[in-house]
Amino acid sequence: ECIRNLSVFESDDTKNAVRVNYAALNVEEFGSVYEGLLEQAPIVYDDGMELRFDFVKGTERSSSGSHYTPEELVQPLIKHSLDYVIEDKIKAGKTKDEKENNLLSIKVCDVACGSGHILLSAARRIAQELTKVRTGEEQPAPEPFRHAIRDVINNCIYGVDKNPLAVELCKVALWLEAHNPGMPLNFLDHKIKCGDSIVGLARIEELQNGIATEAFKTLPGDDKDIAASLRKQNKTERESRTQLKLTDTEEIVNNLNTLSVKFRNFNLLPDTTVDEVKNKQREYDVLKGSDWMRLKELADLQIAQFFIDKSNDNKEFLTTDAEYFRIFAGHKQEVNTFKVSHAMAVAAEKRFFHWFLEYPEVMQDGGFDCILGNPPFLGGQRLSGTFGDVFLNYVKEEYAPAGSCDLVTYFFRRIFELLKPNGFQSLISTNTIAQGGAREGGLDVMLAKTGEINFAIRSMRWPGAAAVEVALVTVHKGKWNKERTLGNKKVNFISSYLDDTKALGNPYPLKQNENKSFQGSIVLGKGFVLEPEEAARLIAKNPKNKDVLFPYLNGEDLNTNVDQSPSRWVINFFDWDEDYCRTNYPDCFEIVERLVKPERIRRDAEGNFLLRKPLPEKWWIYAEKRPALYRTIAGMERVLVVARISRTVAFEILNSNQVFADALVVFAMFPNLYFPILQTTIHNNWSWHYCTTMKTDLNYTPGNTFETFPFPQNLSKESEEELEIIGEEYHEFRRQLMLDMQLGLTKTYNLFHNPECNSNNIEKAKEIREFKQADLQIPIEEAIQNIEKLRELHKQMDETVLKAYGWTDINLAHNFYEVDYLPENDRIRYTISPEARKEILRRLLELNHKIHAEEVAAGLWEKKGKKKKVNEDEGQGGLFGE
Repeated sequence: ECIRNLSVFESDDTKNAVRVNYAALNVEEFGSVYEGLLEQAPIVYDDGMELRFDFVKGTERSSSGSHYTPEELVQPLIKHSLDYVIEDKIKAGKTKDEKENNLLSIKVCDVACGSGHILLSAARRIAQELTKVRTGEEQPAPEPFRHAIRDVINNCIYGVDKNPLAVELCKVALWLEAHNPGMPLNFLDHKIKCGDSIVGLARIEELQNGIATEAFKTLPGDDKDIAASLRKQNKTERESRTQLKLTDTEEIVNNLNTLSVKFRNFNLLPDTTVDEVKNKQREYDVLKGSDWMRLKELADLQIAQFFIDKSNDNKEFLTTDAEYFRIFAGHKQEVNTFKVSHAMAVAAEKRFFHWFLEYPEVMQDGGFDCILGNPPFLGGQRLSGTFGDVFLNYVKEEYAPAGSCDLVTYFFRRIFELLKPNGFQSLISTNTIAQGGAREGGLDVMLAKTGEINFAIRSMRWPGAAAVEVALVTVHKGKWNKERTLGNKKVNFISSYLDDTKALGNPYPLKQNENKSFQGSIVLGKGFVLEPEEAARLIAKNPKNKDVLFPYLNGEDLNTNVDQSPSRWVINFFDWDEDYCRTNYPDCFEIVERLVKPERIRRDAEGNFLLRKPLPEKWWIYAEKRPALYRTIAGMERVLVVARISRTVAFEILNSNQVFADALVVFAMFPNLYFPILQTTIHNNWSWHYCTTMKTDLNYTPGNTFETFPFPQNLSKESEEELEIIGEEYHEFRRQLMLDMQLGLTKTYNLFHNPECNSNNIEKAKEIREFKQADLQIPIEEAIQNIEKLRELHKQMDETVLKAYGWTDINLAHNFYEVDYLPENDRIRYTISPEARKEILRRLLELNHKIHAEEVAAGLWEKKGKKKKVNEDEGQGGLFGE
């Protein structure tokens, strides 16, 4: 039945059986097959009569961050990397044979190859040039091209994927592409392999790193005493480690060099007949002899210590630094052999991939010429949940200073280590690769290690169905003297921010901005939240309930409601104990006990709490109370507020006597003076430059965005008065305009940034969506004029703030411009010119460094820019700290 269904299908028109024409199958369609299979999980079940096979909805695609790559994204990657390699190889050859050999010496890899689509495109590109060299024709016939692509796949193409199914599909795709009539399928097991590309060693030198003390970090489920003991022992052993004998290292390197020669000779074996393919399989099995196995034991032993639970049952399997080096020196008999075998079992389970062993002929020759790919995307917050705390601990140690960031960052770092000098990595990533910790732990590190970016698209929408913004980035390992392309324009430089501004370094947090910005409360329990009518009823029943009932403002209220008023109320028991709350506020406590407690104390099948402590035990208290926030604003009547996730980035001045949700950032600053500075285009540009994003919205985090922002220094009384006057005029005009249009902040600023909203074409402006949604209290002509007036006031506010900095020599040139940090279909903004933006960002960063240096000189920071220690209870808040 299976064979029949694979061979024929029922025609929709005639209902007749039609033979499947596999000759017409495009091998790229394997990508669609692979993508579909990742969305399905196979099950076998007993229906009472017989065993049945079926599919259920799977999670592997979403959990692995896998997406099939459209060809329109692949070609730019090849153009700005592999094409340069091909060009150099051809130029380096004087004769036809030299050019041919040079092209076949190119080593291209995809470290998350999936079904092989990107590798196929690379193989075709090399084969195209190889065929031209062989035939001397610009448009060669199909037959020599088929021979060329088989040779390219045999010699140039390498791929790795963690999913065994992907590896098999990739080989099938390459087999079909390389098939020549009368010839067998070529042998690809030594080229397309299964493994975890980022867990394992890249180069042989890493064997000398020994066992990392961080491998014994206490993680959930570990025995604290055992982990602490091993950590202490390993640290001592590393500190007292004697120097490796040169002969020990030489022996291991010589072994690998010998292996490299064997693998290189193996690659030359023919596979033009069935017998030759079978012989190649036998020879490949022989290659992995005792020398290869000894190196694998060492590599597995080093990495496995991260992945073995620190428990009483596993004590005998854990290996510290001194034991490792006894094995390194050839004294394996002195160590419990169970430790080695257990490490190798863990390696097999986790699919460790040691590049210098799997592709010794490539790595001993310096590495790959070009690595193309679409590595998996998975947000840092989801890594431990998907792959476990052990995995996260390993990658944070292995790829330091990268912390908990998107999975793709670790792939960027690993790939860079696999390149030979003057090699390329040309990859698709989430647009967060140029933001925050991902940038600092990824591109920043690579650029500091001789990397230079020669091509980038900072942000574009994924062409397919996936709702994700991606970046395309090509990094050259070495000095780059040819053209650089940023988006669609030629530039002289591309920074780790994926812009063309020369970097002066990263901004520092500033002491003068400390304890002035706070994320709102994380309530964590829908039962805390009440409709206004319910809150009014509770207060009417017992006026004392007003002590624990507050208006509750969230991000949607701030950006959507015309008057930014809270749409709901919330119960807040602060940090009071259970008996006090139950006794004094029984009605409110009953609601929380009934609706919040059941969710907070839920357990899994093993009886463990689903939420970390102390959430289950203190279920009547917010997860994060933010006491520092409310303590700081207690004496303030009004505060500044902005939505944490927003494309609008609109600041508002609000009453302080309410509970602010975690979707808000609250500023404990004098509103009248600081509103115009924070609302200005100057701060907006700083925020977009240094923030991270959530899809296409800015993620305004106090640490990255506000605490680093250098405010104007030493303001005169006159400057303060000018700022307050323009700020108050702008804020009041905007407030009245929103009331007149009955629109919130988001829709108001949509009109603000829409060039079609102008008095020169009233009829066209009337068709703007926001006007159709508005409940206008004034004529539309007046509303349009007022939007134009708001732009003028914003221009005046920007100029006033620029004057406060003393930078009046900069021409802001306000107008409608495309900004590259927003999606391609929504990039027009009323803002300052790109030239002014770059210059202001440069001066702001210089000012940030200057202020930081002054703070260090004043003794406000410890060495290396660390804040001086404060009292232990300072900044603590909620159940997990502030």
